[in-house]
Amino acid sequence: MKIANMKLHTLSLALIGVYACSADYDPASYVDRSCGTDLSNLWLDVIAVVDNSRGMTNKGLSYVASSIISVFGKNTRIGSSSAEPRTTRLGLVTYNSVATQNADLNQYQSIEDAYYGIYGALSTTVNTTESYLTTGLNAAVELFSRQSFRSNRQHYRKVIIVYASEYNGRGEFDPVPIANRLKASGVNIITIAYEQPGSAGLLQGLSQIASPGFSFSGDNIAGNLVKEIQTALLQSNCFCPNDWTQYRGSYSDPTSYRYGVCLLPVNLPKVWASAKMACSMKSNRTHLATEFTQAKHDFIFNLAQHSNFKQNPYTYHIGLNFVNGAWIWDQPAGQSPVNLKSWSNWQTGFPIGSPASQSVVSNIQNGVTTKWNNIAMYTAAADYVCETYSCDTDNYCDADFVYDN
Repeated sequence: MKIANMKLHTLSLALIGVYACSADYDPASYVDRSCGTDLSNLWLDVIAVVDNSRGMTNKGLSYVASSIISVFGKNTRIGSSSAEPRTTRLGLVTYNSVATQNADLNQYQSIEDAYYGIYGALSTTVNTTESYLTTGLNAAVELFSRQSFRSNRQHYRKVIIVYASEYNGRGEFDPVPIANRLKASGVNIITIAYEQPGSAGLLQGLSQIASPGFSFSGDNIAGNLVKEIQTALLQSNCFCPNDWTQYRGSYSDPTSYRYGVCLLPVNLPKVWASAKMACSMKSNRTHLATEFTQAKHDFIFNLAQHSNFKQNPYTYHIGLNFVNGAWIWDQPAGQSPVNLKSWSNWQTGFPIGSPASQSVVSNIQNGVTTKWNNIAMYTAAADYVCETYSCDTDNYCDADFVYDN
């Protein structure tokens, strides 16, 4: 009874939290949009893959159970709902020398279901020291194949959270090949190393399994581990539709900070007015790209160079245009215009002519970079770059938008 009361107390603590809707992004801030951070609106399919060999220890398993519940305890909607698409399904697999599916992706329909199911499944270790992560990953693949891929949640991002006390990576039990196949198919893998005496090299081994930046140590007992896992889930839930590229801090570094912004280079020359219309028709949050900073300008130029844009010189439309006496950035229909502010990238001598007749801007190559040139809205055809919001906790995207945009 004492243990049951303690668990109920832990559950009540996990469920405490104020639901907070994130404020709408305001482009007038002149800062590019960030990814959503509202854990209550997380929409993922997640499988926890837990080592339950003797190396984990009963105490370690209890800590893992507490960690999983705490990660999803910030009002994350567990299960499925026909009325609210922003839900997270949570499955559970345990492994040792073999793997066991403890809960499929439809079993837990609330955080309470998850609480009792996970604590029940992770109450004691099994009587073996053998621990082969590859068996757990294979079970996760089978579960995703049956219930997530080729389902009405196919467009939901998929995440595996691995809790391991040992790393055996030789021969047929090498988990790297299957982990690489999972990551290549779009599944993110988070790993947590619970190092025990004799498990040297565990963290290094699991770092080969994890998605970039998603390898953590279970030694973190200050509460930061739960926050790190939650951050990794929020990052996993921040993504772009097919064929779009997520704007990040460095084009050459895929692990750099990612913004809640997606960019699409379009290799179909149009005059500026037609390019603006083509972008806006993709969704109600899509427009010709903004370049608020040098960093974003450089990223877009790198993106253009790695697209099929016509070269020598590179020329492509962006969203800057002259309206009512001011240079403003194109925005989605119904949103207020955003005036050009501090940073600018005009070609020497530009803007030229009358803004009334040469009222829109293209980036045109000048040496090793591109510069802004004002041109006529209806005469000069060029490639162009569209911009839209990322799919994240503040912006749910349906399957049509993810796959067909």
